[in-house]
Amino acid sequence: MTRDTTRTSTDRRGFLAAAGATLTAAVAGCLGVADDTETPEAYTTPAAEEFDGVVDSQWLTENLDDVKLLDVRDEAAVEEARIPGAHHFSNENMLRSHTEETEDGFQASPETIALLLENAGIASDDDVVVYGAESNLWETYAIYTLNAIGHTGTVSLLDGGYSVWTAGGGDTVSEPPEAEAASYDPELDTDVVATREFVAEHVAEDGAAVPILDMRSPDEYHGIEQRDGTERFGHITGALNVNFPQSIDGEAGRLRTPEELETLWIDDTGLSPDETTVAYCQTAVRASVGWFVLEELGWEDVRNYEGSWADWGNLTDEAGYYYTTGEDTGTVIDTFA
Repeated sequence: MTRDTTRTSTDRRGFLAAAGATLTAAVAGCLGVADDTETPEAYTTPAAEEFDGVVDSQWLTENLDDVKLLDVRDEAAVEEARIPGAHHFSNENMLRSHTEETEDGFQASPETIALLLENAGIASDDDVVVYGAESNLWETYAIYTLNAIGHTGTVSLLDGGYSVWTAGGGDTVSEPPEAEAASYDPELDTDVVATREFVAEHVAEDGAAVPILDMRSPDEYHGIEQRDGTERFGHITGALNVNFPQSIDGEAGRLRTPEELETLWIDDTGLSPDETTVAYCQTAVRASVGWFVLEELGWEDVRNYEGSWADWGNLTDEAGYYYTTGEDTGTVIDTFA
């Protein structure tokens, strides 16, 4: 397969411009910080300047009244303090209520998530910003979840999350907001979700017809680390291993720069934005990081395998669900390992 490795980038969404956001250098005092206080490094971020679906603390300060907020931190942290207006969107609700098992494997359950959003006063056309403690997998999984149920408004990541917001002197409150009445009409977006059968259609005994990305650790990929709940250990045949933390600058608690992400995802993997691409992990949570980054890099068709290895690992080669195992198998991309 010949792949175009031309670098690509995306433009800011129209709603950002319409909101009048001017992403310039941080100005002392705009978050109530004294003039002699140094703003944190991630107050404005390279990813927020470049990508449609990423905002930083400066942008959120200027547009706080125009968006709905979802806080994906643990319950104790959210109850202690949150960004004003933020509703808790718990990991448990996302993971346990998001999917249901069908004859075609695990699939997104739009109605359940829609009810949670309605209770938070969020309609399907609202612009939403998701944040966690920093930038990590649960934030991108929440963004993926809303996209999977057909959210029509924008859904963006606060790069650096709550840590950067508070470091910059951003307002916080302890009390939850009052929920407004909202109606949410979900519709499963099959251009976002990869079902078991979609993956099987593109995987054969000798490889994969489209890029399949395994976002787990190399040990899981090779079948060395064996997690409970599956009968098989290894990876989907033809899958490429890109452990999810490589897309995140762990020291800064934010996404890597657009240039670093292009190096990882285009140059070093050899992937091309015009190829249909599937990401998976154990439960689709870690894979959401890859799904999100490729969306921001301009991928035309990238999907998250909802069942992931928790599903595929309990199937059989005889039924056409091929897997590969062993330390000397597959390809591991370790650019930022």
